[in-house]
Amino acid sequence: MIEVNQLRKSFGSNEILKGIDLEIKEGEKVVIIGPSGSGKSTFLRCLNFLEIPTAGTVKVHGDYFVKPGEKFDEKHVARLRTEVGMVFQRFNLFPTMTALENVMAAQMKIRKKSKEAARATAETYLRKVGLAERMNHYPSQLSGGQQQRVAIARALAMEPKAMLFDEATSALDPELIGEVLNVIRDLAKEGMTMVLVTHEMKFAEEVGDRVIFMDGGVIVEEGPPKEFFHNPKHNRTREFIQKVEH
Repeated sequence: MIEVNQLRKSFGSNEILKGIDLEIKEGEKVVIIGPSGSGKSTFLRCLNFLEIPTAGTVKVHGDYFVKPGEKFDEKHVARLRTEVGMVFQRFNLFPTMTALENVMAAQMKIRKKSKEAARATAETYLRKVGLAERMNHYPSQLSGGQQQRVAIARALAMEPKAMLFDEATSALDPELIGEVLNVIRDLAKEGMTMVLVTHEMKFAEEVGDRVIFMDGGVIVEEGPPKEFFHNPKHNRTREFIQKVEH
């Protein structure tokens, strides 16, 4: 589903990603953990070209975002980006639009759907994330957890082939985290291909098919959750897990 080859990203002289290779299969749930500044979020943003890699390639379903040696084609990148939905730490909702209008907007602008079709899809996904009664509320009238669920519905309404979650619960109060994790859990059960950056270790163990530990811009270790959390092979992984669990 997603194929990453020798991905590098620098900001000026600061190299954040140092040659990452990764394959993600259709339906696979890959969880990425690691300390702050390890390159997790930058890597996620490179997967749908919100950050343009300095070197290396990303393929979705066998289709390159940018082929080696070819020029950046904005229309092609924009089309492929719709195949990889993304949910951020911050909800990024339009404050002057209702939940329903927020979920309709990108469908009409990017997918070129009619207003009626966009509304029907938006209603379907807002129900799916448990917001049937909140569709006509504005973001200021919603809790943080509800706003994040609107953001998830908005990404799903584009009907992507894969979903990226960048610490989707880190901006939420503790009592609101569960409601967002439940939505992600349901998506996992339905077989959505997902890449999740998270600090929620129990959730990572429960939902992930594979856990990746990043540090210093490289993949240090990866493996099935049980093996990864209970028998890490690398000292750096062991240290990190001990710190976050205590």
